[in-house]
Amino acid sequence: MAHALDSSPMAIGRNDPCPCGSGKKYKKCCGVVVTLKQVPARTTAAGARQCGTCTACCDGWVKGTIFGHEMYPGRPCHFRGAGCCTIYERRPSDPCRNFICGWLQTQSPFPEEFKPDRLGVLIIPVQWREKTAYILRSAGRDPDEALLAWMREFSLRTDRPFFYEQAGERKRFSAALNWGIARGRSPLPVICYRLTNSRALS
Repeated sequence: MAHALDSSPMAIGRNDPCPCGSGKKYKKCCGVVVTLKQVPARTTAAGARQCGTCTACCDGWVKGTIFGHEMYPGRPCHFRGAGCCTIYERRPSDPCRNFICGWLQTQSPFPEEFKPDRLGVLIIPVQWREKTAYILRSAGRDPDEALLAWMREFSLRTDRPFFYEQAGERKRFSAALNWGIARGRSPLPVICYRLTNSRALS
């Protein structure tokens, strides 16, 4: 199963059969540039998880512009306080109110210890090929093997793929990818994906 994480470059022609085993041409399957859309934020239900002192989405790991102030990797939000947002009640819809991490989402499948400020990784729910998927975004560290093992088991159980980066290299894992490799097919090259409707995920 670990080989499913291998995304070494391969010479696959766009008209070649896709190595995932779908029977489609590579350019029409895993070689297509896939648009990822952020899952809309939902109203917080009573008793739901709260951000508390976690400011991972404000610490400069994602991009955005808040009231004219740029936020990007290396530059935290201008309005981030010590374990809080100093403009929480008047924070803008984009990117603040419209952004929600996987740990905070309603009926989150992720355990308590996956809170971003503890985990060091933001898990961001997105829509990918009409299904829920997740992006693992560094919030201080790259995903380690323990987190990837948990995510692989979760992905196989729920058929929800995930995307992540290690040392700047983009990778993905999905049940279909694992199925093909388990049957002797070659691992896919680095997947190409594009994020839309959320500058925060750029």
